[in-house]
Parts: sequence; C-alpha cells; structure tokens
Amino acid sequence: MVAQLLSIRRELITYLQGVKQVLVKLGDKGSALFTKGEETIRQPIISAEKVIDTTGAGDTFTAAFAVALVEGKSKKECLRFAAAAASLCVQVKGAIPSMPSRNSVSDVLKSH
Repeated sequence: MVAQLLSIRRELITYLQGVKQVLVKLGDKGSALFTKGEETIRQPIISAEKVIDTTGAGDTFTAAFAVALVEGKSKKECLRFAAAAASLCVQVKGAIPSMPSRNSVSDVLKSH
C-alpha cells in the first residue's frame, strides 16, 4: 500500500509540473488567474442587482472565460467577460435559463 501511494505521489508531482495556468473561482471574492512566470491577475466580481440563484454561476464563468480565450482576448479581458457572465447568471433561477446571451454580457461590460 505504501509503495502504491508513493507511486501515485510521484505521478501526481510529475503531472503538476506541467501545469502552466490555474484559474481559481473565489465566489463573492472574484477570481484569479495564476500563470507560471507571470504576475497573478485578479478579477473582482461584477455585482449583480439581485442574487436569486447561484446554480450554474461557476459553469457560466468557466464557459465564458473559454469563449473569450478562443476569441483571442487578453487574459484580463477573459476574466472580466467571465465575471460579467456570472453576474448575469445569478440573477435568474435555474442553471439552464440563467446562461446569459453574448449581447447581455456585452451590455454589462459597457456599463462597468
């Protein structure tokens, strides 16, 4: 058993050495992007007028970050876009109905 745990530990350490970026969602404290060799980028939340349901907010944040990233936005812009999407998400009940449209996210970004 000890040998097996040591083997798993070695594999995990090897795997983690290859990680270059870590995106951390911090709930009402915002988010942070840690990139190897770069300064940490922090993004505060974009406050929602009224929080109704947080279901799906993390998934919305992650999906919006990914969309912005593949569109070639900067890391800082990706975090801001994701924060805006999550802000809209928490204002609607339910995971699927709360996923915001691109136009809604763009409108939030214009006002913040």
